[in-house]
Amino acid sequence: MAPPGQAQWGPAVLQTAEESPPRKVLDSEAAIWEIYATTLEEGVPYVKASVTAAAILAFLAPSVGADVDVYEEHAYPYTGGPYKDEAFRYRLMKPQKIEPGRKYPLILFLHGAGERGDDNKAQLKYLPQRMASPEYRKQYPCFLLAPQCRRGKQWSSAPWSRLKSLPMAKEPSHQMAVAIAVLRKTLQTHPVDPARVYLTGLSMGGYGSWELAMRHPEWFAAVVPICGGGDERQAARLVGVPVWAFHGDKDPAVPVERSRTMVEAIKKAGGGCKYTEYKGAGHNVWDRAYGDPDGVMPWMFRQVKARPAGVSAGLGALTGPDSPLRKNERIAFLGDSITQAGARRGGYVTLIRQAIEQHKPDLNVTIIGAGISGHKVPNLQARLDRDVIAKKATAVFVYIGINDVWHSLHKRGTPKDQYEAGLRDIIGRLTTSGATVILATPSVIGEKPDGANPLDKMLEEYAAISRKVAAETNVHLCDLRKAFGEHLKQNNPDKKPRGILTGDGVHLNAAGNRFVADQAAAAIAEALRKRK
Repeated sequence: MAPPGQAQWGPAVLQTAEESPPRKVLDSEAAIWEIYATTLEEGVPYVKASVTAAAILAFLAPSVGADVDVYEEHAYPYTGGPYKDEAFRYRLMKPQKIEPGRKYPLILFLHGAGERGDDNKAQLKYLPQRMASPEYRKQYPCFLLAPQCRRGKQWSSAPWSRLKSLPMAKEPSHQMAVAIAVLRKTLQTHPVDPARVYLTGLSMGGYGSWELAMRHPEWFAAVVPICGGGDERQAARLVGVPVWAFHGDKDPAVPVERSRTMVEAIKKAGGGCKYTEYKGAGHNVWDRAYGDPDGVMPWMFRQVKARPAGVSAGLGALTGPDSPLRKNERIAFLGDSITQAGARRGGYVTLIRQAIEQHKPDLNVTIIGAGISGHKVPNLQARLDRDVIAKKATAVFVYIGINDVWHSLHKRGTPKDQYEAGLRDIIGRLTTSGATVILATPSVIGEKPDGANPLDKMLEEYAAISRKVAAETNVHLCDLRKAFGEHLKQNNPDKKPRGILTGDGVHLNAAGNRFVADQAAAAIAEALRKRK
């Protein structure tokens, strides 16, 4: 049941309750955002209109009280785009008492437009200020991380006032990149429970929360976007991630349709998503959402990641109610020893096969294992007709490149030009046969993060070739190299050469097989949705 004055977005219908009279500040807020919308219609540049409205809202917003003194001040030196060793300041609240050997939840909070700047204080309004109160600190002992977006910038590049979404940018904005960096740093340097990392944000931060959650669904135990929106085409990535979204149906700043569309897209992909829509409410619904003693806060802290990172998201996209699989689909997995082992018990190919058999038994999908130990691109070319095309594969996941690099240590690697030409030949023959192709980048030879493994530079060069070929041949890319790198940055603070996702630095362990199964399933699902 929804608390009074709320609406729950259920499986089929939206049920609403009457709204209590709005506060004066909401009336003022609505007027400000009406000015904002009018300035857009009259041709005022979007950024200027946004900044003007946000500045007035910041003036109307409550000031930050003394409670926020519990937040430590930190700075992170960031280099990227226009920034070179730029100090981005952020705040961190720790639990009142940290017991030895115990790990604590962490909330990553992304503020709204009115709190942008570089004072390292404005972002502590609303949830951070609430969490700093004695009663909340006692009830919810946790870390709260609050980065600050620079003035005139955004967490997400998505325009706030559009009814329809734009495709999510290939790379995160620099502001979001900083938030990701400080999150990683905090996870590595403080006793944070990785199974209880929560993400929430409001308004501009609501957009940022949707986007960051879709970029890294494996990171978060729960996501709470408030009056935001995102690219619903990527919503399948959130299948299996606990999400509770909030919006006011009279929001003059961010159309309520943006939340509705995201919620429906998740459900269509086979996921579940809680949604509360406040009838008659304007833009500021976060005070009510965060302030309900029986609502989202206790719910959020009850969420714990029960599965390995991200497993359910990709498999759910492939095998959920909106699965793109067709009757008598035949999916081949072409590669080296990683894929050969992947077809054995507990391997990534087997995990995908088992998920399909469990959730889509009526489709009669055939899985074709075509991995052979030691093989490189030229080997795949030589046996492509026999092992894949002759078996009438309708989709082919090509995971190759490790041995092309690794064997160079014994002067038996594949030259770059031959590697590129071979990939183009394989893709060309497969597409001619009518198969949908998914090309994976080579993953790792050693698990130390940040380019610390001996062959990292060369492996990245070959991964770049794979990315280029995928883009130029218009086939779907599964960037395992990037996915592994991001996962290891967060989960390998001790810089171990092996043991996180692999047993020996190359071949997948149980966690690695689950990780690749999820990545591969998500990529296959997305590629199959785009086929004609």
